[in-house]
Amino acid sequence: MPDEKLQKELSVLFNLPHKKAIEYFDKKVALGPKKHWDWTDTMRHAHDRVFVVAKATSIDLVKDIHASLLKAIKEGKPYQDFANDIIPTLKEKGWWGNIDAVNKDQKLVKPITVDHRRLRNIFNTNVKTAYAAGRYERMMEDADVAPYWRYVAVPKGAGNKNPRVEHAALHNLVFRYDDPFWQTHYAPNGWGCHCTVSRMTKRTLEKKFGKPANEVVRESKPEDFITKTEEIEREHIRLDGTVETQKVKVTTTGYKIGNTVVYPSQGWDYAPGSYSFDYDRMLERKIKELPLKEQEAMFDQLSSQVVNSFKNIVNVESVLNTPKGETFVAGMLPESVFENIKTAKDAKRKPLNIETRLLSIKDKRIIHALRSNHPAIPKDVLARLPENIRNWICTYTEREGLVFYSEPLKDDKSKRYKVAFAKDTPKDAYLTFKTGMLVDAKSLNRKTVIK
Repeated sequence: MPDEKLQKELSVLFNLPHKKAIEYFDKKVALGPKKHWDWTDTMRHAHDRVFVVAKATSIDLVKDIHASLLKAIKEGKPYQDFANDIIPTLKEKGWWGNIDAVNKDQKLVKPITVDHRRLRNIFNTNVKTAYAAGRYERMMEDADVAPYWRYVAVPKGAGNKNPRVEHAALHNLVFRYDDPFWQTHYAPNGWGCHCTVSRMTKRTLEKKFGKPANEVVRESKPEDFITKTEEIEREHIRLDGTVETQKVKVTTTGYKIGNTVVYPSQGWDYAPGSYSFDYDRMLERKIKELPLKEQEAMFDQLSSQVVNSFKNIVNVESVLNTPKGETFVAGMLPESVFENIKTAKDAKRKPLNIETRLLSIKDKRIIHALRSNHPAIPKDVLARLPENIRNWICTYTEREGLVFYSEPLKDDKSKRYKVAFAKDTPKDAYLTFKTGMLVDAKSLNRKTVIK
């Protein structure tokens, strides 16, 4: 029987039928140790598409855990029922107790303890993010009626014995649904976080706070976002006994409230469910509302998140090879280039009617560009597209669209990379990635550079 207490708690906490949480979790694709071993291997929006378990030793084991979690979410089962269901399988496959977790694909081994503490963390994290993602979709669908979102930090009590002081600083902050704040601070914001988000109409907002909406609702400015980069050392023990220490840099975006910067836990500065709900269009609309000078400032503040998320997206899409019609932000045009192609001041051609400086890319074009039998462009080059666009040489023609060229390659000066953007249809308000390829370095000589 479903655990009625848990169902009631989740219903109150998230205020939605759990159907959307089930759909969100059910569509995730399991990744095994070949693609995921450490928690930094898969981060942020990638979790909307894939299910991973750090130090899981086989893809079958990951699938078993996913199936047991899905059952628990569907039936409203508490942790103990989930544990009773999955532990016999974990023991049978040698993933319980103090073990040496062996990654045969990457030829690595790691001593770990798989116990109730680890298993409960897996359960809580996946159940909470599934419900948060379902909540996100429901709130986005209702954004025309209830456009204001309120951050709710759960106070200390039986359900939250150790509340985070920094999260309390966000309590009762209200932003519009499309404010960039939600791209980095939509709850939960860390391991064991109990914070939630509630949606409000203008009427309910003014009734709760006793003030006009414009005195309550905050609007994020570029300077509100502060990033920090931390270096993590992780030890890789190879099957031959040799040890390699790897240093990984993780950048986290915080939000400044007065003199305090509130940072989510590492890897948690994203909104569960937003990957699937095309959060990039929200970012685009928000940036389009700003003056051009402020657009770039806002993008700069969020660029580290965009860059890191895009790397994860490229890695995930290349593995899954199953396009679902998703569109992602691929970079931003410099202001001078944007104005040039809109006015056509450097060439005898028609002005290009676009409304945003943001560039996009569809998941199917990521997969096509990286197709295994004939890749158009290396994965590491495509994964750095938001960075590359800002540094590569730009040209524009009505036939090819907007084209970016890299400098000649270091190991082959006769070649350079080329990526092209154009409208999918004449009515589109933005440019989207069309193709990427390796070309003759001299091909740029025949082009008019856009500055």
